[in-house]
Amino acid sequence: MNITVSTTPANDTHLVFLPEESTSKPPDFSGKIDETAIRYQGQNPRIYCGIGKSAAVTADIVRTAAALGIRKAAELKRDSVSLLEPRMKGLTKSWSLALVEGALLGSYTFTKYKSEKTTALRSLEFVGRSISAKEAADAATLCACVDYARDLTNENAGEVTPERLAKEAQAIARASKSVTCTVLGENEIRRKGLGLLHAGGMGSPFPPRLIFIRYTGDPKSKKRTAIVGKGITFDSGGQNLKPTSSIETMRCDMSGAAVVLGVMKALAALRPKVNVIGVVAAAHNAIGSTAYFPGDTYKSYAGKTVEIISTDAEGRLALADAISYCIRHFPPTEIIDLATLTGAIITALGDTIAGLFSNNDALAEKLFESGRKTNERLWRLPVCQEHREAIKSDIADLRNVSKLKKGHASSITAAAFLEAFAGNLPWAHLDIAGTAFNEGESRGEVTKFGTGFGVRLLMDYFSNYKP
Repeated sequence: MNITVSTTPANDTHLVFLPEESTSKPPDFSGKIDETAIRYQGQNPRIYCGIGKSAAVTADIVRTAAALGIRKAAELKRDSVSLLEPRMKGLTKSWSLALVEGALLGSYTFTKYKSEKTTALRSLEFVGRSISAKEAADAATLCACVDYARDLTNENAGEVTPERLAKEAQAIARASKSVTCTVLGENEIRRKGLGLLHAGGMGSPFPPRLIFIRYTGDPKSKKRTAIVGKGITFDSGGQNLKPTSSIETMRCDMSGAAVVLGVMKALAALRPKVNVIGVVAAAHNAIGSTAYFPGDTYKSYAGKTVEIISTDAEGRLALADAISYCIRHFPPTEIIDLATLTGAIITALGDTIAGLFSNNDALAEKLFESGRKTNERLWRLPVCQEHREAIKSDIADLRNVSKLKKGHASSITAAAFLEAFAGNLPWAHLDIAGTAFNEGESRGEVTKFGTGFGVRLLMDYFSNYKP
């Protein structure tokens, strides 16, 4: 996809952004938020996008407006579009970049398996003076990495296996001198004692993988962030089999891994001065003759034993071993994990806000602020001593589902389980179960199905990185 910056539009199709107070509005167009209207100058469409009251305009509003406008252009089968910078006081660079992001992210569709394809955006032109060509190109690169994560999430589970995720990581490393990749296969996982990750993948014909992608953008700095993604490529629930209406979308249970790969791809392309270890714990939680058992106890890489209360709580097992192995072999200074971990987080926060849990206030505040800026919003929830007590087992060190009444604080106790493996390192857990996959209609830049939630958030976090 080609992106350019100019001062005069070269394309026939224009996206025009107008506030309610504008005196140049077409008839029957109020300029209210989420409003669009199409008018023609000869054969050339002008798509008007409302951005509300001038005094209340934000980057989120213009990002959404651009996404709505670009989808109107696709309906008109226009693949080359000019975004006209709004003519209004107080225009900021962040607004202009949000326009570009909204148009690019809003244009995404997953049509691989459709016979009739929608019109894909081929060329985008930003018409204005507030951003440079490089800034527009960097925004396009970042959005392409979000779309890459979306593609991985939307692809068939039979295609995106643990081995496929490993190959994706290796391809990212091959394309950049600043990235290296290490992959542990099934035999190494078993031999090295990653008993929890191995258990979660025991029933599958697609063996588990543990993947490490290291990006070194600042060799002089000792600070290194591990981002750990849950990569359950399909979650049947194991012997605690998921029912109909819960199982059909479980290819999205590797969304955390997709985000990690998307971030590593963006780091390799944009090359900020940070050091990041991308970790993917990949397994297929299948039901079969070799699947692991509820009620049995398995030993983690950290040495802690875990009683399996439910085989459908496998993601936290994989993440626990991944975190422990990373701490020992690729020591980070802080850990951020992302996982479609609990349905309870959707009950608490819906499908537009992800849960944030952390043992470090400074880390949590920085992530919260990045979420606010990117509209990938977070809300922090507590982890208290009673939650830690609730995951203690009578037969083992820990249990993978708490002793609390079913459904009570289950997102929090899942976070408490992960916290037990993070040690004293600054750690944050993002429960993206509600935000990673959109089963409803597109809303603004959030498209249907895989959303890539977390890629832009983490890249913003790294843009404010302090060694």
